[in-house]
Amino acid sequence: QQVNVEQQIADGLPATLSLAIGAGIIWLVLGVLLGLVGAARAGGFTDRSLTGLAMIGVSTPVFLLGALLLYALAYKLTLFPNGGYVPLTSDPVQWLYHMILPWLTFAILFAASYARMIRANVMDTLGEDYVRTARAKGAPESVVIRRHVLRNALLPVVTMLGLDIGVALGGAIFTEAIFNLPGL
Repeated sequence: QQVNVEQQIADGLPATLSLAIGAGIIWLVLGVLLGLVGAARAGGFTDRSLTGLAMIGVSTPVFLLGALLLYALAYKLTLFPNGGYVPLTSDPVQWLYHMILPWLTFAILFAASYARMIRANVMDTLGEDYVRTARAKGAPESVVIRRHVLRNALLPVVTMLGLDIGVALGGAIFTEAIFNLPGL
């Protein structure tokens, strides 16, 4: 029996791209926010709690996390559908509704590592001479963080994001299987 590979790729690519790009946006936003909060509260209870959660997020297998989220949020609380895929072109609202759980499942793994990396980068950047100079000149702390610290701390994140999107396209198979997405 012959299988048309081009047609299978064309059929599965929209779901896999939806999963990888949507999760990428979520993990980037979550990672930056959690990393900044952890760096701002370095050494405190919040920082230690976020570090602990990041370790759990990094070490939890995606199939276990997906099954737990599916059980809790789709079966028990019935907040989300228990799987399936609606194409973006046919119904954008239903597409979004069906993709939230897969996005969260896939994003938690990556967001945890991004939060740890951003926290470390921010902590390193806060000790640089140009940051002390900006503070000495009287720049408000929000300007120092936004213009000097965050801009330089995010440089490695851009590189890592490009690599991780590629990894996400290849590693989406587990999330697609759990949530019954017709991906690659």
